[in-house]
Amino acid sequence: MELEQLIVERVSIRKWEDKPIEKEKIEKVLEAARRAPSWGNVQPWRFVVVQDRAKIEKMGEMSGDQDAVSKAGAVIVCCGVAGDFNKNLQRAALKSVMDVDGFDWTVDFLDDVVMENDMFAPYRKGKEIMEVKAGENVMIAISFMTVEAVQQGLGSCWVGATDCKGVGEYLNLPKDWFVHDLLPIGYPAESPKPRPRKVIEDIAFWETV
Repeated sequence: MELEQLIVERVSIRKWEDKPIEKEKIEKVLEAARRAPSWGNVQPWRFVVVQDRAKIEKMGEMSGDQDAVSKAGAVIVCCGVAGDFNKNLQRAALKSVMDVDGFDWTVDFLDDVVMENDMFAPYRKGKEIMEVKAGENVMIAISFMTVEAVQQGLGSCWVGATDCKGVGEYLNLPKDWFVHDLLPIGYPAESPKPRPRKVIEDIAFWETV
């Protein structure tokens, strides 16, 4: 299917068929996330696939009893790691980009300019900013997954209304991870129409407003 059609056909699914999801399809969805762009190639995301029915139902309870969560075929718990933006890890990520892309940066420029600049190095502004940047990148990866789910004949529903801290504790996730969103996926049992969108003239402008 063409990318444009995939984007058009992506809708939020909240009713699911009682049908298991093939592992290879979930892996394709995860691969789409792995390929998503991230700030300086830091890739500060982690994904936990939950298929155990009792765990899924518990996460549904922790999400305001949303059937979109509790009845899904699987739930991908989408997490960020602010610590991936610490100086050493971000430097290593940028160095890998330099090596592959042939940047004309020198190592001295990377160390003395880029990593010592508030604009380019979130660690300089503290943990809260690092978490914001990690969260932004997680959301980009989720967007990629929602489109790939359509390609695999699956549906998804981006769920941010959940007890993120509680889910992390329930699943015993590492302390330096934070749950950002849940992505229930499965075979759709409904075919909702796309929700209305603003016309392009209301949101896009050329050169100036």
